[in-house]
Amino acid sequence: MAASNATLNIRGKSGRTWSIDVYVPDAVATFAGFNATGLSASTSPTTFIVPEDGVIVDWVAVAAPTAVGFNIIRNSASQPGYTLRHANQLCTLAKRQEIYLPVNAGDQLQVLQF
Repeated sequence: MAASNATLNIRGKSGRTWSIDVYVPDAVATFAGFNATGLSASTSPTTFIVPEDGVIVDWVAVAAPTAVGFNIIRNSASQPGYTLRHANQLCTLAKRQEIYLPVNAGDQLQVLQF
């Protein structure tokens, strides 16, 4: 496969949905890159600071890279139960794996592929 892109959606306490563009490298043991203001690239930061209290509600991937999946990391700690497979999050699926991970303003998010 090849590097791909995805979108991380966070529903904020204010009711706003934050859609963060994600660069998904084509390799295992790599961190995804985030850009909340435009397209993400290989040079994008690998840590995203959550802007307000809310909930991660979706991860939408355009294609699956070589890596099988990823774990969501919050404040340097893996989140048990938030290990997702890329194939289950593809935008072509009518029903993606549901995500409901509460986050707080200032939390540092990372995505580590496996």
